[in-house]
Amino acid sequence: MSDHDITLLGHGGHIEIDCETMVEGMFEMFDDLCDFALSRVYARTGELDGGFNFDAIEQSEIDRFKLAWHISLGELMFHGMKNQPRLKEIKNCFYAELERSAGKRKAKPFFDATRASVPGLIRADKDFVENGLFNRPTSNREDGDPRNQGLGPQLAGIIADAAFIDNDNVTQVSDKIRAVVEIEFNNAYGHASIACAAFDIV
Repeated sequence: MSDHDITLLGHGGHIEIDCETMVEGMFEMFDDLCDFALSRVYARTGELDGGFNFDAIEQSEIDRFKLAWHISLGELMFHGMKNQPRLKEIKNCFYAELERSAGKRKAKPFFDATRASVPGLIRADKDFVENGLFNRPTSNREDGDPRNQGLGPQLAGIIADAAFIDNDNVTQVSDKIRAVVEIEFNNAYGHASIACAAFDIV
């Protein structure tokens, strides 16, 4: 703990942290949340004809999923950090690291397109920007899964489609995969929002 000069405060307090450490922490948290979501996606392949199939999902699909997940969650956190005086530096540091990852994954064109589109989608959602409404339940499906609207489900759908829409191996469980991604992305947004709000970047 002393290596990072983190100050422990009482309940409800803020922690001062440098930009690089903040971004490193964001990546670690986003990775953990993303890996959990992917583990639940893999679990859905158990409902395929023939049962669980670890090879049903290609590495390139995992790469796109992770990049879209990080960009979407990152931009949501940046929206919440709009009053941080070093926001530009945080974003530059975050995207420099993510761009390196995209290069290693040989997914730079996908990264560029997703990075260009997601901020506009967030700004265009008035319910989120003006009222902070991320997810809105509207009805129930026959199987009991909630049907939701709002920015959260929209971004989750983009993440799922970016990764799996062309994957014929999982077509028969594609709706269930989308539902899982939606639930896990909503959960990730909640966890990340609470965590990031505790820090002041100096």
